[in-house]
Amino acid sequence: MGFNKKIAQDEARRCPQCATATCLPACPLGIDIPGFIRLLREGDTSGALEKIRQQNPYPAICGRVCPAPCERSCVFQADGNPIAIRSLERFAADHGSKKGTAPKIVSPQAKKVAVIGSGPAGMTAADYLAQSGLGVTIFEAAHRPGGLLRYGIPEFRLPQRILDEQFAQLKLMGVDIQTDMVLGRTLMIDEIFMRGFSAVLLAMGKSLPRFSELSGSGLAGVYYDTEFLHLLQAVDKEGALDLGRRQKMATPKTVVVGRGPSAFDAGRLALRLGSEVQVVFDGFEEEAAIDMDMLQEAKEEGIGMQSMQALGIVGENGFAAGVQCRKLDIVESQNGLSLQASNEEPVVLEAQTVVLANGHTSNDTLKQYLPHLKWEADGSLSTNAQTGMTSVEKIFGCGSITGAADTLVDSMVSGRTAAEKITKYLIS
Repeated sequence: MGFNKKIAQDEARRCPQCATATCLPACPLGIDIPGFIRLLREGDTSGALEKIRQQNPYPAICGRVCPAPCERSCVFQADGNPIAIRSLERFAADHGSKKGTAPKIVSPQAKKVAVIGSGPAGMTAADYLAQSGLGVTIFEAAHRPGGLLRYGIPEFRLPQRILDEQFAQLKLMGVDIQTDMVLGRTLMIDEIFMRGFSAVLLAMGKSLPRFSELSGSGLAGVYYDTEFLHLLQAVDKEGALDLGRRQKMATPKTVVVGRGPSAFDAGRLALRLGSEVQVVFDGFEEEAAIDMDMLQEAKEEGIGMQSMQALGIVGENGFAAGVQCRKLDIVESQNGLSLQASNEEPVVLEAQTVVLANGHTSNDTLKQYLPHLKWEADGSLSTNAQTGMTSVEKIFGCGSITGAADTLVDSMVSGRTAAEKITKYLIS
């Protein structure tokens, strides 16, 4: 629900306003964290919001789903009780008065930039490009803009209305947003340049799930994390996912294999759909690859966690019935405690729904459509470090597709940097 005014001010007063603030260098966006918290202490919520917006155009988003590296660098982190910087940012975004932005009329003489993709990198780039006086059009493949922010994060963490407000603000800045535009299918590069665009920014992200080698991954009832989350956004929620209703089970069971935010998002969503949930990954709880707040929330809601090695998915009549796992034993070595496979017989965790969270990769469609683009050995799009341009003239890249971003804020920084380089290329 977020902080109320009293809790926010009490939390802001805990901030010691360090002479050398360790949280500052930890924020990729460069937000003046002590500055905005000081304004909250003084009761100036709107001033705090304006302070944040000097470096971050989307505090309502970051205040909800940013991984908050600043909190891990807080001087109180050693005590296990860092300042709740992310929650304070959310409070400022939700309660600070937002100055209305007058509709911006882009000059007919302004050079135009096409941004392909409307995830955090694309929308951030569009914001800064528009601020520079350039004409900007976002082309999005899905029905609604937002990318994985919309289709990969559940409503209880990032409400759809928040995204709608951010894109409405972009439109007020003069940004045109066109959906159902798939590059290489319904939208061609040649067509973009023929329509008068001076540059193209590829910001599609890594939207394709990394496919699993587990046996049984093709059974009915097996989903990839973004697929599972996307279905709940893209189709009618009533009856969209079976989750054991086919077997008329009183309490269906779901097993999520993997770690990271999307794994736990999928698990918490399955829990809300009436299923018992266990998250399985081959590591210690501290290696779940999510922040401690999210881990604690998942545990409080009833998510079970198992340190096991998934061996395969067991099926019955073409449907998932469980996940075969090998237990892991804790062993002590010169390097400390570690986990190794147990000699015990594998066990089967019952599950009518299995969600695989193996990470994400770039869609090969772009490689097929634009074969002249250069790609790195790790599969990321190659760009010039100085100019941000790809191996093709006038085509730039940013975000996770370039390997420059693993988190929300990294993607935003990449989008901002790309916008600055495109502006320099077109205007200077």
